Amino acid sequence: MGTLTTAPMTHHDPALSFESHLTQEMCDSVLASLRRRDQRHKGQLYVRGLLTAQGRKTMRNLATSTREPAAAQSLHHFISVSTWDWSEVRTSLARRLERALTPHAWVVQPMVTPKSGVHSVGVQRRFIRQLGQAVTSQHSHGLWLAGQSAAAPVNWQLSVGEGRSQDLARGARDGVPETSGGTWSGFGDDTAISVVLEAASWGLTPRPVVIDARDVPPAPLIEAFTAADLPFLLRVSGNTPLLAPDLSGGQRRVLTAPAEHLATLARSQQRPVEWVDPAMPHVLRTGLAAVLPVLWPGITVPRRPRPHGMSAVDPRRSGGAELLLMGQWHPNRRRVAELWLTNMTRAGRGTLLRLSKLTRRTDTDFTRICLDVGAQDFEGRSYHGWHRHMTMVSLAHAVRVLVREDREHADLERSG
Repeated sequence: MGTLTTAPMTHHDPALSFESHLTQEMCDSVLASLRRRDQRHKGQLYVRGLLTAQGRKTMRNLATSTREPAAAQSLHHFISVSTWDWSEVRTSLARRLERALTPHAWVVQPMVTPKSGVHSVGVQRRFIRQLGQAVTSQHSHGLWLAGQSAAAPVNWQLSVGEGRSQDLARGARDGVPETSGGTWSGFGDDTAISVVLEAASWGLTPRPVVIDARDVPPAPLIEAFTAADLPFLLRVSGNTPLLAPDLSGGQRRVLTAPAEHLATLARSQQRPVEWVDPAMPHVLRTGLAAVLPVLWPGITVPRRPRPHGMSAVDPRRSGGAELLLMGQWHPNRRRVAELWLTNMTRAGRGTLLRLSKLTRRTDTDFTRICLDVGAQDFEGRSYHGWHRHMTMVSLAHAVRVLVREDREHADLERSG
């Protein structure tokens, strides 16, 4: 009886059948840049393993999802030893998802992967603000195409720190990029910058770059994205120094003050904004937002000595980038909840607030999908291997997202 009842679910479940068909179609399309037929075959096996293997996506676990002998060794070679170019695969995936998802923003999201050992590339002991403690971990940034209903990663950059080349085994060092000074690149804010600028070179339609930048210095981000002519929206900490009109005195002065203090001066300009929560579809929320024109000092002119505390500054001599500061408040709360800087000076507060909430979309899909398809399960030590694994993770994530989008579209049609 058990065989009779379970067989139809295995072979005829429409959801499973559609996911299998979409996996085949996506792999044929996205992996077409791989020149060798055996590489394209192994790539498809790897993606299917990420989608179907239970538990951690180890090589042994992935191999059990195939019916091929020596699959574990074959897949290991494909990820850690082979020479295929992950950037070409990511470019193809990004272009495909740009058409399928019509994203509103490029959200840059950090990923902290705890590690028990220190020999894998990029492993360091770092203080993680969200956890409130130091953790031995890999740290990376993903670039996500994010819309109201879905988000998917299309590019990754791994932070490898500086000066650790003597601490790692040869296999971990291989392929790690070096700066002109001989130290490893991709540390801290440089990782967030490089993951965006590389994707910007792929011919995608530029979207606002949305980043929670409270843990990195915002100056390099602002300078890099301004030079690349990219719109951005950066969440900043309350002590970030800015130049802005003095709203309290009624005189035409410009003062320098922390972002949180300037938001307090702009509280009289608060307006309610409704937004649909990307983390909870169909849930309508209301927030309070105010915007204030500000300047980011020190980008285009040499730094000048400033008096301690707040002081009047001549805006014609201060230099810097023209930006907007947006403060967000929860209803019935006096203290500002979030602070965001943007170069989209003509955007309304409603547009900016809704863009900022797309970080909730990436958080949700990272937790529900990306982790499940192996984002933190790579056990190898090499830089190349990590990047190739994350490329296949991105492809598997895209399949899951598109299956969900198709299912939700079908549900809407039936209910309509």
